[in-house]
Amino acid sequence: MADESDTGSIQSSQSEQGAEKKAFEDSRFYALYIFCPKRSRVTGEDADSSNHSEDGNLSLTVAATNLSAAAETDLRKSLSQRLSKFPNNPSEGNFLSVGLSTSDESSNSAVCYYCVLNGVTAEVLKEDTTVPGTQYVICFISFHDSSWVTFRPELDQYTAGIVKLLDAEPAAIRQTSSKSTNSDSAHHGQLSQIDGAVKDYLERWYEVVLEYLARCVAKLGSNVHYLIYAALLDAQLQMKGFTQQEEADINKFVKCCSLSSLVQQLQSDETSSKSDGDLLLNLDTNITSLQSVTAVLTAKDNTIMFEVDNFSSTCQFCKMATEHLMSGDPKNVTKIKETLESVKLAFIHNLNKLKRFLRQAETDHYALFRSLIYLKKSGAGDLLLRYVHLDASPDTLNVLTVLQDFIKSKGQALV
Repeated sequence: MADESDTGSIQSSQSEQGAEKKAFEDSRFYALYIFCPKRSRVTGEDADSSNHSEDGNLSLTVAATNLSAAAETDLRKSLSQRLSKFPNNPSEGNFLSVGLSTSDESSNSAVCYYCVLNGVTAEVLKEDTTVPGTQYVICFISFHDSSWVTFRPELDQYTAGIVKLLDAEPAAIRQTSSKSTNSDSAHHGQLSQIDGAVKDYLERWYEVVLEYLARCVAKLGSNVHYLIYAALLDAQLQMKGFTQQEEADINKFVKCCSLSSLVQQLQSDETSSKSDGDLLLNLDTNITSLQSVTAVLTAKDNTIMFEVDNFSSTCQFCKMATEHLMSGDPKNVTKIKETLESVKLAFIHNLNKLKRFLRQAETDHYALFRSLIYLKKSGAGDLLLRYVHLDASPDTLNVLTVLQDFIKSKGQALV
């Protein structure tokens, strides 16, 4: 029989390993690699297999990471295999499921966003034509956020921002690397100052790219329906009483709810039905022709106030969307993003349905009545009328005029 002290030591060790594993999985990780699409000979320091991999016609050299050595090796091997089989266009982000080693020597599934970057901006090329055409692969890894593919636009934008920091390396280092005969050694030398701004930028990826949603919900609570409304209204939002960080978060939240990118995707979707394609025609290209609207969001004495020109301050559609959002975990950023995406889809569906009614109303008076009833029930009548005219035919515009004149004469609210 095992000694009780030994049993206690084993349980304690297992508990510590479990805590270490949880801490590892709760963290968010990054890795930056120097990428050489064409295989080259590696000599000297870069020949060390602990930070360099070659697979077929490419090589990867780790430049910065907060992964453990074992996990980073797993990631580099997976990336090498993926990039060898499926070359990526620069600046186009992709997602990859990977198994990474933890401290207890087991493998755990994680999701990795990776993007190939050209490491020289046009501004640098104008100043120094001797700068080598370095490429990098930037990776962001999470164990918990398996559905964060919806953040691809934010991730693409954030990864592009690191190029200027890489260009900011001392000119002498760039010149030395451009004269070197060994491209891998040159690139490795180019990143000798990476412990500064580049590392700080990489470490902040999750805070900047995803957590702005949770910060907005924490700041505004149920008042986030004002932001959804401002986004669907395509209003110019002015803010008072917020910090610079809060204003940046709110602007990103509103952009996240914007219709323009979603409409563009729907227009280019070959699987969309013909009727839906016709209904969405020219909406994205004409969205800038909407009458300019200014909205003001004010924070004062723990109170949020919202005012908007020529429109009510909110609508039932946005309030219901916010209730659904607040019913979940206010810190789960992927669920918040999925909810906002579903809100945009629902609004587009409502817009398409209204347009079908209006087309039918050109020859059917009962369809005109159904259009009025639908506008009332949608909870976003004013918003729908703001967009519905953009691609309307002359006959549909005549129907719209009759409908809007009737609503105005009755003084009926459509919110």
